[in-house]
Amino acid sequence: MGNKGHSNRGFFGGLDHYDENGRKNGHSSPGLFGGYTNYDEHGNKTGHSSPGLFGGYNKYDKHGKKIGHSSPGLFGGYDHYDKNGKKIGHSDPNLFGGYNHSTGGCYVATCVYGSYDCPGGWTLRRFRDLCLATTWYGRAFIRFYYAVSPTIVRLFGKTRIFKAFWRCKLDKIVLKLKEKGYADTRYEDRNYRA
Repeated sequence: MGNKGHSNRGFFGGLDHYDENGRKNGHSSPGLFGGYTNYDEHGNKTGHSSPGLFGGYNKYDKHGKKIGHSSPGLFGGYDHYDKNGKKIGHSDPNLFGGYNHSTGGCYVATCVYGSYDCPGGWTLRRFRDLCLATTWYGRAFIRFYYAVSPTIVRLFGKTRIFKAFWRCKLDKIVLKLKEKGYADTRYEDRNYRA
């Protein structure tokens, strides 16, 4: 569904991490000099992060080997990259002071169409990147959507009525966008956050 879990603020400034089913799968505690020390659900250290030079964090495994980094996004979240610099996901602020983690961005469309990479999703993402992301109010809508939609999909996304209702709405929107020139061919997201 594009959704890979979320993190909520824990006690003493840390973050509690949950998988896409809401099961706690670890936590991060603030480090002495910034950054975080990361632990799995059993309390075993899995790695740490340290503040990057231009914001964001460098990520290391439990042996101290660099495994990636996160850069601040335009909307208060973070874009995540592997050790080779390939973007592997992003985290957007949620309504509870934590973050929603994702490998994709169209939560409702991914849930309804069953895939992040599909013609309807490509059309919607083109509209997001080429139209919505170019204005302050469009970016505000995107930020609101990324804060709210993961929770809505997590709560209702497995129900037939949710999928049927949104399939009808999204199909109409996609048809109108295609009439306005937004293609339904393969599409790679633009990095409008950076």
